[in-house]
Amino acid sequence: MKVLFFLSIFSITSLAFALEDNLANRQQQATRYLEANPPKAMAQALADQNVSMLPEIDRKPYLDMLTKHLDIEVINQAMHAALVKYFTANELEVLANFYSNPDAKTALTKMDQYTSEVLPVLQTEMLKAQQKAFNAPEKDLNPEQSSMSATNKFP
Repeated sequence: MKVLFFLSIFSITSLAFALEDNLANRQQQATRYLEANPPKAMAQALADQNVSMLPEIDRKPYLDMLTKHLDIEVINQAMHAALVKYFTANELEVLANFYSNPDAKTALTKMDQYTSEVLPVLQTEMLKAQQKAFNAPEKDLNPEQSSMSATNKFP
């Protein structure tokens, strides 16, 4: 759901003055993005999210692994390279601007709660739609065809 939220913000946002899409601008905007959304904070959020699912005895070693022993600089370099490779300078600027905004940061902290509430409804409705889609052809048949198709389904 965070991805959907991000994409909607990204698609709505337009820049009046586009940055030239060159390596220097991509690198600069990727750096801005990583400063606004640092890998260390992402690792901590992941740790916080997953630790509650572990037995009490495994929580401290797990948190230590993600907070003390994780090489954040390697992750930072990989993320920077991937950002520069896949995003334009304008896209990176939008990301950096978004993640630099204090309201965006607080909104993102609420996305897990939002997702937890909406995802079950989405899953239920998708299941209903699937059932309707696969059961609909039998309902459209006349009773004689329906009984024939039911007996012909399983030889």
